[in-house]
Amino acid sequence: MLRIDETSGTLVAPSASGLVQESPPDREELLSLVTSSWDAFAGELGVPGVRLLAREPVPYVDLLGFDEESRRLVVILVTGDTVEWQLGRALGAAAEVAGWDRAKLDEAHESLSDVTPGESPALVLVAGGYDERALATIEWLANKHGVPISAYTVAMVRFGGERLLSVRREPAADGADTASDVQWLLSGGTPSSAGEPAPAMHSAATSTPPPA
Repeated sequence: MLRIDETSGTLVAPSASGLVQESPPDREELLSLVTSSWDAFAGELGVPGVRLLAREPVPYVDLLGFDEESRRLVVILVTGDTVEWQLGRALGAAAEVAGWDRAKLDEAHESLSDVTPGESPALVLVAGGYDERALATIEWLANKHGVPISAYTVAMVRFGGERLLSVRREPAADGADTASDVQWLLSGGTPSSAGEPAPAMHSAATSTPPPA
């Protein structure tokens, strides 16, 4: 879970005590926060090897990243809402990037000379929630057809005068939800039972936004 620093507009690690559940940020705020604090957010997603290249390089592509290990482009779609059309929008964005030729790749970013034109990008969805049909479709695409797609839910709690952002991979493992992160913080940072790992916490007070 990460705290939103309202002054600097970045994400930083929280301290413990009284938390109140709130609605997640709207799309524009969430997109700005993710862009300005990508290193911290990528750590929460579990993709620290993905480098952020650009924000909204073309319509419908919120963020464009590059996986250094697989040498694959990553299309990131962000919305603070639970919307039924988010999956269709995401697949359309991935198809757009997959159709880029050599000239378009070079125009998108100078570091993409090793990317093969026509190769499908990985797809990352970040939203305030998903309907059951969307999650079933994501699992079907990933497990049955090998589409490199992953989904994450963001949730918000208030800590005094500050807000904390929690990120969870979907589908949630073993029924885990944001409440488990809140309980961990309320306990003062001590896992509720022996052998349980603590939620990952990352500081990004000095995160650098991607080049324009």
